[in-house]
Amino acid sequence: MTTAFSRAEQSGAVLEASRAPSVRNIQPARWRFDDDGSSVILFRALNRTLPVADESGHDLQASLGAAFEGLAIALSTRGLSLGPPEPERRAVAAGCEPVVRAAIIRPEDPEPDPMATWVGRRRSYRGVFPTADPADIRRLVALERSDARLILGTDRLAGLGVLHDAAAWSLESQPAFHAESWKWTRLVPSDPRYRRDGLTADCLALTGMKRLAASLALPPSRFAMMARVGMSQRVLSEAARIRSAGAGLVFCPRRTETSFDVGRRMYRLWLEITAVGFHVAMMSASANDADTRAALEEDCQVPPERRIANVFRVGRIADTAVAESPRLRVTELLV
Repeated sequence: MTTAFSRAEQSGAVLEASRAPSVRNIQPARWRFDDDGSSVILFRALNRTLPVADESGHDLQASLGAAFEGLAIALSTRGLSLGPPEPERRAVAAGCEPVVRAAIIRPEDPEPDPMATWVGRRRSYRGVFPTADPADIRRLVALERSDARLILGTDRLAGLGVLHDAAAWSLESQPAFHAESWKWTRLVPSDPRYRRDGLTADCLALTGMKRLAASLALPPSRFAMMARVGMSQRVLSEAARIRSAGAGLVFCPRRTETSFDVGRRMYRLWLEITAVGFHVAMMSASANDADTRAALEEDCQVPPERRIANVFRVGRIADTAVAESPRLRVTELLV
């Protein structure tokens, strides 16, 4: 049975859906509800892409899938459910492209999604984690799934840090890639985009001297010069942060899953991790670099029917230490 619901309820659901993660926090998802509120169309904003870093569009599609899952979770707390996504090609919205349409349904026995509780607490933590205790390690081991393989132990995490830094630098050292990365980096609160989108200094855990070093080393006009003396590499290095984590986590869905469905599952996995008291940070370079992927597939014994879609570091940190990433206003999300 379908049902209508108010514009205010639609706005609230979309705001909650917007808390889903997106690559570099570009927030490509846009929404339109039918006049009677019985269905919704997911669009993608054409000006929010990463054509260099995400040439295949996998990360963009995964981001849209995560947003769709976010709306499904939000609707569940309102006594509604979201039907399966159906390809949509005919809808028109300025600056957007339609992706999927789904029915909004009122089930006879509605139940809130158990992950809804954790949407507001799910955040990335990109700083150094406190040392994990044995109880934390046991909780992390319990998170292992067929599509989530753990990397545990000091030596393996140190090796992951070396691999990741090499993978990240092989990408960031390319001028076009770094210029695109810089476009979505916000280092100073006076930047008018700081509370809208992208990766802020707070969310990157850059404070004090680290923020100053980043402001000197990362602008494209100085990046190559600073790289010659090793400063750019030091600012971008995540090896120490990776070593501090309780675990690395390799997300390896089935190869047959679409990027959209991978994004849906990745968001739920992240919420499951949040629900047991941990924070994570994406390490996308490790998933995007072919040599690093191959090394991780061997280390984690990833079966051939699965692929590495992303890599995370996982640890426990107080919520108050984790910055909340910015989000666009709901008026920009509804088209």
